[in-house]
Amino acid sequence: MSNITIIELDLRGKACPGPVVETRKAFLNLDKEAQEVILTVKLDNQAACANVARFAESQNFMVSQEEEEYDYNDHDNYDDNYRDEKTFILTITRGFNCELPTSESPKSPGPETLNRYIVYIDSSNMGSGDEKLGRILMKAFLKTLPELESLPKSIIFLNDGVFLTTTDSPEIETIKALETSGCTILVCGTCLDFYNLKDKLGVGQISNMFEIASLMTGSDKVVRT
Repeated sequence: MSNITIIELDLRGKACPGPVVETRKAFLNLDKEAQEVILTVKLDNQAACANVARFAESQNFMVSQEEEEYDYNDHDNYDDNYRDEKTFILTITRGFNCELPTSESPKSPGPETLNRYIVYIDSSNMGSGDEKLGRILMKAFLKTLPELESLPKSIIFLNDGVFLTTTDSPEIETIKALETSGCTILVCGTCLDFYNLKDKLGVGQISNMFEIASLMTGSDKVVRT
């Protein structure tokens, strides 16, 4: 009978990218012989919950989520800028019968996938100088991407660039079309929080600095606007 490894992490109060980093450390510290793993992670904001869940699934773990009211008496190390009104509990498992069937092996990436690039956008304008001209250039750049020989693998929006992904952005339909065509749209969660735009996100998935840094350092090419 195999041993079950049980780990509990309370990551409430941890700002981006802390929750993903701590979860990764827990994975790295697992005994190589551990076949069945149950990792319970407590978080206090939806963005962190989504980031940790996505990371765990990328490491071939199964993830389920529950929610409960936040108990302030139970945990006093929190930051109002990152806290929602609930505690999100992720149950991350590996090695149990609930796992997805593995009869279909994942496809190996072709040459065209391996060499795809990442686009990094940290402003709603393109280039420095006149703001109106910068907006025109950014609009033209985003509309040109689908016409190129290959689409970017991912487009990362940070800082002022997150305004391009909101529901009232003039470029929202263009970015949605890029996502539909196969581009992964990643939007900095810390930036959305800073500008109070989380409720206005209209396209893409909320990301964190660990994921963003991993993609940028692991890519063959990063194009910055």
